[in-house]
Amino acid sequence: MDDRSWMYRDSPQGLRRMDYCNGVQGFINFTTYIPRNFTDGGIRCPYRKCKNLKFLHQDVVTMHLLTKGFMEDYLCWYAHGELFVPDESMEEQVVGSTSSASNMYEVGNENSNPYRNMVMDAMRMSEGNVRECPIVEEEPNADAARFFDLLRDSDEPLWDGCTNHSKLSAVAQVFTIKSDHGLSEAGYDKIIEWARSILPEGNRLKENFYAAKSMMKPLGLGYQKIDIFPNFCMLYYL
Repeated sequence: MDDRSWMYRDSPQGLRRMDYCNGVQGFINFTTYIPRNFTDGGIRCPYRKCKNLKFLHQDVVTMHLLTKGFMEDYLCWYAHGELFVPDESMEEQVVGSTSSASNMYEVGNENSNPYRNMVMDAMRMSEGNVRECPIVEEEPNADAARFFDLLRDSDEPLWDGCTNHSKLSAVAQVFTIKSDHGLSEAGYDKIIEWARSILPEGNRLKENFYAAKSMMKPLGLGYQKIDIFPNFCMLYYL
């Protein structure tokens, strides 16, 4: 079995270590890779109060673990499909470790979601802290709640029945087009207005640039202002 001391290692008050955040993502990858772990769309939650008795959406399980921690004595994920051989004369044998499960998920799982991974990466890097990520003891704070909303947006289809775009992926890709082609905010809004008019009724595409920017803000996709000469003149070197 791979080293899982990260699951119960003490952390400074109010913070989770980076290895804990990475480990939680590895646990989610491992658990969601195995189809039989799902019941009514949910997986068992090993949070210390749920104790694997509740089946919750994987986003809720992720938030529980990031904010409140694992139940005691759950180094072997037996309730999530991991096989443990309790024989001291042999090495502990598991079906997949945190790292191998993560690799297997990325290579073999057709449902791999790069936009979910983008949100998780931003969550870990929140407030510029590259080694630790914030936790709370009770309800998630406003920042955590926004990340939780983005996790839902990364899975929610752009419209009911849509299979190739989520609410988040659509906005992220239109943002990329705006950046690559230097579109103004007014130009962005016109494209969105047109796109919404041809999409199915009830689509979830954000209605304008302001709404999209507010949605994407927790991801930390900032910008840098660069001074230019008056009247948009450019300076050339000969």
